[in-house]
Amino acid sequence: MSDETTKVMSKDELLAAMKDATGKGDWKAVKGIATNIAKMVAAEEKSEKDAKLKALESITATVKGKMDTAVSKIVDGLDKATLEAMDGVWYVNDFGEQLTTCRLSKSATRKGGGGGGGKKFSVTTKDLLDKHGAEPYKDTGATFQEAYDSDTDGNSRYKVRMWLLKAEGLS
Repeated sequence: MSDETTKVMSKDELLAAMKDATGKGDWKAVKGIATNIAKMVAAEEKSEKDAKLKALESITATVKGKMDTAVSKIVDGLDKATLEAMDGVWYVNDFGEQLTTCRLSKSATRKGGGGGGGKKFSVTTKDLLDKHGAEPYKDTGATFQEAYDSDTDGNSRYKVRMWLLKAEGLS
């Protein structure tokens, strides 16, 4: 069987070898042949997909040029106030579903906010600890500084910071 798998075999030859190996109960050979068939099928599918993408590439520039011309004519016909109300146009035409969608977009100005992007309070935790570090932290019997130093976990330190902000009158 090793001689058959080392040479390049056609799909039909591999299927015949699979039938032969199955009939003999040679499951190790069946596994190897199945792997080769799977690789061959994957290569065929990749080749087909690449050919389709290559065909799309050749017409994409033409379609884009025509779309740019059409959008330019529309934009040129709009007044300044209308143009300032939008930043762009999103147009989709799904030929298979006969679905057409058109949306005008306007970017909103970001005003800081979530995900650690901006600071809500301009005071640092270090400054708060310098000022209130010796004061008692909740009903734990520890000071703010001791509570902060006792655990390096971000959530624990954040809780201490929130209580420090309350002590400062900021929260």
